[in-house]
Amino acid sequence: MNLLDLTPTTAEQRVGELVKSGGFEKYRARQVFNWLWTNPIPAWDQATNLPRSLVTALDNHAPIARPFLAKRQDSSDGTIKFLWEFDAGAVESVFIPEGKRATLCISSQVGCAFGCVFCSTGTMGFGRNLAPWEITAQVRELHMLGIKPTNIVFMGMGEPLHNWSAVDTALTQLNAPGGFGIGARHITLSTVGLLPQLAEFAKRKEQFRLAISLHASNSATRQTLMPVERKYPLPELKKLLREFSRRTTLEYVMVSNVNDSDQDAEELSQFANDISAHVNLLPLHPGAGSGLKGSRHEKIDEFAKLLAGRGTPVSVRRSRGKDIDAACGQLAIKE
Repeated sequence: MNLLDLTPTTAEQRVGELVKSGGFEKYRARQVFNWLWTNPIPAWDQATNLPRSLVTALDNHAPIARPFLAKRQDSSDGTIKFLWEFDAGAVESVFIPEGKRATLCISSQVGCAFGCVFCSTGTMGFGRNLAPWEITAQVRELHMLGIKPTNIVFMGMGEPLHNWSAVDTALTQLNAPGGFGIGARHITLSTVGLLPQLAEFAKRKEQFRLAISLHASNSATRQTLMPVERKYPLPELKKLLREFSRRTTLEYVMVSNVNDSDQDAEELSQFANDISAHVNLLPLHPGAGSGLKGSRHEKIDEFAKLLAGRGTPVSVRRSRGKDIDAACGQLAIKE
């Protein structure tokens, strides 16, 4: 039994059953549960308040699953990239400290099936879905290293909604008081826009944040950048987002002579204003988007001014971790 693959509520029930079946005192269940997410430990023999007989029972029936930290890279700007190896495949996650805010960008799949042309992960193809414990292990392991993220973004490798069942459980583990206890508004899910799963995400009552990988303001241009547009076109995506009760962020990678014209700005502004969305403009990073050229910084600033002039909330994302291939669109296993 892998307790870390369950929601905290279910895990607590299973721990209670295990403690009861072993003839241990009832209060031991709370002690065991505390070591899963609230105060994570690498192995049960590190649980200092448990009797040896209970530690043995836990090792036999519910051992703690862990990835192997294969590599850590530190950027000159403070960003840290981690390479985690699981039994079947590896993923990367990126820690980005900035003042009191400490953001961890986590992965939900080994590779990605959607082939967005500006993203290095898409060149890997699709490996497999991560299990819930593998998703949140990227957070748990950092806690044991003394690094506690304040914000979580599902913007690493993979499309989160393509692995919705596991991501659904992982969201609960991240947010629940018995889990990591991270506020819902500090957890962001980024998606290319898989409409059926997006509708399921919208049903959750917690105020999780949503980011849409848009990158084009019309279907013709978006199809050249994102194959998913053929199945889930912008008009249908826009219709669903209008019904979404939470503020949405639109992610927009600036590609020279592809999506950075004044007309593109006008169309993007209209799209964003219709759904009361905020726009994040991102530079195209080296290694992402073979054959594409990123817009000049001056062009990005001009584009932002055009959006702001039309009443669209807009931010220009600053690159972090570019020197270690940890910036947006650069994640890909190279070793």
